Amino acid sequence: MKTPRHLEILGLVCIFSIFLDRAIRGVLAFDLYLSYPFFILFLLALIRHTGGIVFPPRWFNWSLTVIFLISLINTVFSGLIGFEFVKQVFGIVFTSIVYYNVLFVFNFDIKRVFNYYLKFAYWVSVFGIFDNILHVSGIHITAENRVGTFQFREYSIMGEPFYLALALTPAIVYYMIFFSRTWATEKWKFLCILLCYFLTYSSIALTGFGIGMLFALYQNNFFSVRTNRLAILPILVLPVILLTNSLIKNVNLFNARFNDTINLFFASSIQSEAAGKSNSSTFALYSNYIIARDSFFENPLFGSGLGSHPIIYKETFLKYFPETYLRRFGTQNQQDANSKFLRLMSETGAVGTILFLAAVFSFRSGKKSGAVALEYAAINNGILTYIILCLIRNGNYINVGFFLFFFIYYLSSNKAKRAG
Repeated sequence: MKTPRHLEILGLVCIFSIFLDRAIRGVLAFDLYLSYPFFILFLLALIRHTGGIVFPPRWFNWSLTVIFLISLINTVFSGLIGFEFVKQVFGIVFTSIVYYNVLFVFNFDIKRVFNYYLKFAYWVSVFGIFDNILHVSGIHITAENRVGTFQFREYSIMGEPFYLALALTPAIVYYMIFFSRTWATEKWKFLCILLCYFLTYSSIALTGFGIGMLFALYQNNFFSVRTNRLAILPILVLPVILLTNSLIKNVNLFNARFNDTINLFFASSIQSEAAGKSNSSTFALYSNYIIARDSFFENPLFGSGLGSHPIIYKETFLKYFPETYLRRFGTQNQQDANSKFLRLMSETGAVGTILFLAAVFSFRSGKKSGAVALEYAAINNGILTYIILCLIRNGNYINVGFFLFFFIYYLSSNKAKRAG
């Protein structure tokens, strides 16, 4: 059955929703993401056309069911049950179903879907570069975030520079893996995305670029002793190391985040006073780490339940930090723990964290040599980098197209294995 054009267009909007991270908060009882109305229209159009919807794979549904039931029991007995739990369950179920049906509408042609994402990443990056030029010129049509005399952190159309960097990561890694082809046919597209990526002045962008470089070298056999490419590896890696070191030393934002994070997390005891002197991003990660750690120790097997971390954060913050820190930093990222790993550890315990990590490792595509298999492996590695960055610094379960990327990650692994 041929897919009608209006349904494909709504599907494209759902793919573009990767870059629609903004939400209306504090007005309704839940966070109304700008993408939700389009998601609803997409599902209604799909039901009208096909008579129903398709559900994600059985392993995915059973895993979620186990986590939901355990979380429900935990939150009921601990007295933490409330709207936060309902909100998380709804968001996860709703967005995962929508994104899986988007792939269904495009016949699970993940290369086609990923190519649409690459086009959107390019358009968003072009606007970001133009917007940054306007900032430097003194014209601010988007949020102004100055980090130097002529340095502005770029948001493009997104809510935070960090989210922009996260959304562009799979594209960066994909183009790096096919660097020779990229440089020959899509040089300016890659350079635009890369420039916008670094204009976020996000430490996650530096981390993503480093991980992407490793994947690109690995997939192109630069770590193999059987090829002569190993000999030129230092020539390729050294400039990246020097560039990263130069950015950390000379860009104040990078310098502060790198040094503050190292000093706090490698200390032998809780550093409340030092945390108060750190930058806001590092404080958000560190404070959530302390609170997630306590939550995990309280219930290491099953965690405190979905949606419980922000409640525990409010109850525990003053145990470790003075009230003045609340006025100075606010309750930074209390909703998402600032890290998917920390949030999984806090809310789902060892069971949920291991289930998630098991899926990530199971669906990782190894080194591929055939053209078709390598294409899927490059997509897979790009999304794996994105997932790693989410584990480090993004605890939101659903934003920045998480389940769309996750399902593409799963399908690309299967297709790479069959092609290889």
